Amino acid sequence: MSAKTINGLVFDQDLIQLHARYDSREELIKSFGKKIEEENYAKKGYTESLLQREIEYPTGINMGTIGIAIPHTNKEFVNETAIAVAVLDNSIEFEDMGGSDVTVNAEIVMVLVVKNPKMHISFLKNLTSLFQEEKFVKRFQNATNPADIEEILLKLL
Repeated sequence: MSAKTINGLVFDQDLIQLHARYDSREELIKSFGKKIEEENYAKKGYTESLLQREIEYPTGINMGTIGIAIPHTNKEFVNETAIAVAVLDNSIEFEDMGGSDVTVNAEIVMVLVVKNPKMHISFLKNLTSLFQEEKFVKRFQNATNPADIEEILLKLL
């Protein structure tokens, strides 16, 4: 595990994938959920809870220039606050957070593993604000290694 903790958030470069390819949101969530559980950032059952929550409360967000998704679940499954990131070569369809049977073609997916609800809300607020800036989006899309993503995410704390 190549991880470091900054302001209570674990940055583990093993949880950052660039040029990732998945056939569905379920495949992506299962893959990341399994890795998050294996690394002990979350308890057994995290992945199933993540999948169920995505059905009940979709996390796709159309940011105008890009579609993102931020799957997450209840804090009782979390051992340690961390984040997993996939910058996708092919977009994946997520249901829109606002509902109404609208879909979002997500190009960036961030799986949140958050223990502190206040940190969760603050992180989401900062994240959605930054994704409205084209320069921020381009930096994400042009990242060449996990350290680049880590550096970008530090702005959210």
